[in-house]
Amino acid sequence: MYYAINSPALSHNAFDDETIVIHFATGNYFSLRAMAEAIWQRLEKQPLTVPAIVDAAEGAPPEAAAEVEDFLEQLLKNDLICESPDHSSSESVESLGAWRTPTMEVFDDMKNMLLGDVIHDTDKAGWPQMVQDDQAAPGTP
Repeated sequence: MYYAINSPALSHNAFDDETIVIHFATGNYFSLRAMAEAIWQRLEKQPLTVPAIVDAAEGAPPEAAAEVEDFLEQLLKNDLICESPDHSSSESVESLGAWRTPTMEVFDDMKNMLLGDVIHDTDKAGWPQMVQDDQAAPGTP
């Protein structure tokens, strides 16, 4: 099975030692560090399989495949990646460095702010419109 980033549903940015991913529909954001960030960076370049990820890690233990599957399942569950029909990708993956169990942190403390983005919430008229004084609703100053 090949996996790819679910690009239309999210935004992601790399910082010094982590990648932050924001899911637009849920308002959750995710912190990926170390091995999780390295895997994400490779997924940005091409769809990957579990064996390709494990093979790219140095010193991966026998349980590495199960740990990668668990991590990818978390990404799938949170709609950050999707199964990819692209099976033409090379199985050659740039080194992920020394093996570490991939993990991510999930945050929902900014959900209301991210989902209530009035700048991008528009109606049929387009961008939010200012009401002129002569157009004010009855009973308003």
